[in-house]
Amino acid sequence: MKHGSIYLQFGFWKNIKAAGKNIFGPNAWELFCALRSSQLRAEVPIELFGQDDFLSILWHESGGSCFIEDGQIDGIIRNKLSIDILSSVFLLDKSEKECNTIAKRNGILCLNADMMLRKKYLVTGHGFSYDFHQKGNYSDMKDFFQLPCNSLLLIDPYILNKDDYIKFHIKPLLINILPEEISIPFHISIFSGIGKCNDDKLGALFYDKINQMLKEIRPNLNCSLMLYQIPIQGEGWHDRYILTNNIMINATAGFDFFGPVKGVTCAKKIGSFKLSCPLLDKNNETDIYQIWINKTSQESRRKNDNDYHHKRWGTQVNRLFELSAELNEGSKMSSM
Repeated sequence: MKHGSIYLQFGFWKNIKAAGKNIFGPNAWELFCALRSSQLRAEVPIELFGQDDFLSILWHESGGSCFIEDGQIDGIIRNKLSIDILSSVFLLDKSEKECNTIAKRNGILCLNADMMLRKKYLVTGHGFSYDFHQKGNYSDMKDFFQLPCNSLLLIDPYILNKDDYIKFHIKPLLINILPEEISIPFHISIFSGIGKCNDDKLGALFYDKINQMLKEIRPNLNCSLMLYQIPIQGEGWHDRYILTNNIMINATAGFDFFGPVKGVTCAKKIGSFKLSCPLLDKNNETDIYQIWINKTSQESRRKNDNDYHHKRWGTQVNRLFELSAELNEGSKMSSM
């Protein structure tokens, strides 16, 4: 299985080489030229690509990289706005303004060489900690958080323990991650326990409050929200993740970094995160990403029943669920 595709223009790589920045291995240019040639692709030993961080990402046995010519990108974006396109990365030989226009319109990651060089963490992937007692706000992490996106999953069993957690925990996260607007509906799915005792009677109230909060912080963003009640304990729901079509954030201690002090939001602990871009991944985080996409996708399709662990409010729609279904279908076909 793969997560979307990498659409790559020859000019992007040429500009990376011209910049003289050593973010790729010493043989990257020669290997890239060989990879780009359909005649030579099969003749290049795959182990050579493993010696280079970025080329090891581009070389997907599942066919994850797509080489495109200069004039193709506009037609691809305009005519093929599919689940695959909306979950892909575009590495282009275009101006930063043009890349940002494509990214902001569709919520997709679109970078030229200069932009990639400024966002090396997307290639290297790493964990990092923030002392919010010193920093005080998610906005200090905006370079990591504010990547284009069009779909989001928030998974945290305890982030809705109390009514005011919407204001003090969920709102600070979303206000720093959600785009101001995109040309398509933005899909948000939240998986959490409801109240300290998982009281499903609070679900509709919390759903309405989150919807109202979204309208306040993103009046120009058409949000499609789902709130899904999960067991507070058991069934493998103890991990905490934010997943978008472009980023995965794992907060092992949860996302409750802030709390009210005399009515004011204040930092209360050090924030420990592990962040990666699933498609530009070389640290085997993609498998974890897909596990959680599949898990939430399967749960979202459950029918509401008398089991309070599995109540749902709002839509079942999320592009990440659709991607999961597409990937699973492709996996079944390839095994036949």
